Amino acid sequence: MFVQGMALRERFRGVGAVARARFRRTETAEGSRDHSQEEGTASFLALLFSQLLGTTAFMFVVPFMPLYVQALGVEDVGHAAAWAGVINGASGATMALVAPLWGRLSDRMGRKLMLLRATIAAVVVVGSMAFVTGPWQLLVLRLLQGTLTGTVPAATSLVAATAPAEKAGWRLGALQTVIFVAAGVGPALGGISADSAGLRASFFIASALLVVSSVVVLLGVRENKPVVEEAENTGDEGEPERASLPYKLLLPGLLTLFAVHVSITSAAVALPGFVGALAGAADRVASQAGWIIGTGALVASLGSLLGGRLAARFGARRVMVVSLALAGAAALPQALSENVPQLWILRLLASLFIGCAIPVANLAIKSAAPAGRQGEAFGVASSATSAGFALGPVGGGLLAASLGFWSAFLVPGVLLLALAVALVIAYAPRTGKATAAWKALIASITR
Repeated sequence: MFVQGMALRERFRGVGAVARARFRRTETAEGSRDHSQEEGTASFLALLFSQLLGTTAFMFVVPFMPLYVQALGVEDVGHAAAWAGVINGASGATMALVAPLWGRLSDRMGRKLMLLRATIAAVVVVGSMAFVTGPWQLLVLRLLQGTLTGTVPAATSLVAATAPAEKAGWRLGALQTVIFVAAGVGPALGGISADSAGLRASFFIASALLVVSSVVVLLGVRENKPVVEEAENTGDEGEPERASLPYKLLLPGLLTLFAVHVSITSAAVALPGFVGALAGAADRVASQAGWIIGTGALVASLGSLLGGRLAARFGARRVMVVSLALAGAAALPQALSENVPQLWILRLLASLFIGCAIPVANLAIKSAAPAGRQGEAFGVASSATSAGFALGPVGGGLLAASLGFWSAFLVPGVLLLALAVALVIAYAPRTGKATAAWKALIASITR
């Protein structure tokens, strides 16, 4: 009995030791998890601050780019607007081409490294714009900017890859809000800087903001990848099964992103010249144009919040179509504005509805893409956005040079309305009689 009691006591001691060890491991794991969450939150806040500075710097130069082209020797305001359109659109064209390459490199080498690379490259390229002596040199630097930079896609990829699953949506939304705010603040500050400090000095200021952004990324941003489970659906050779992208379902969202960015950028190129024509004098034109662009971006950020809530209640399709239609309706009268306040109010209305359309289009793309291919789908969406950024300034500048500044506001409005009508037709329920009627109408037209 004594021996059995001793054995039983030793057994309970062993069980207690195991329990205490498990408890200590649990406390250690919880403490490590809490510390990791605190580090992740601090890193995310540093990333937001870096993108606030970086996007502000990129948008800093938008309102005075046509004026800078004139200062480089293009005296005609229409030709200057055309040059500014080509120059502003150049970065979007090259970014659309090289973005997939940088995305592949970020998967191999790290997303923080790609974000740091893009920001440092922007410091050099934007700062070099202050030294150009002709519009061709400025065009080359903008092409290099699109090729070597791309801080927003890099930051978005970093957030998506490192955020915990339960916080990924909120963090991506917060990043987009910061980008909208920076897009509003940047042009306003840039216009004030151009009028007060001068055009060339403003490029140095923008480059300095990017320097601070790169330091924040280097010292404050961490890339601690969360633990994810292995993919369950694998093929015979152990590779994940990949479904094809449903491009027909993605097309409405892609066209919406393209159209709204064409509308934004085409009008921005012609805005300084149109403001000067409406004001009747060239004094403080950059400040007024920057104020209109900046406040429009801030209103668009409110529209994006509104669009997300409306989509949850009424559906993405309805909100997307209505937003496009209202944005087009607000854009058309801008061509007939008689003074700057009228133009400003109409720009705010159009920005509100455009802000509604952008997140809803992204939601439609997310809903249409297979679960395992959403990254690729949003890559295609990024290409559509970059194409809009590239073609919009070119088209707006050419329209302003050939027909007048007003046309750069009229044509995008027509485009938005036409897309809204096309989506209504595409989303309309198909019945036998309706389909037969459409076929008969098409046949009569094509005879």
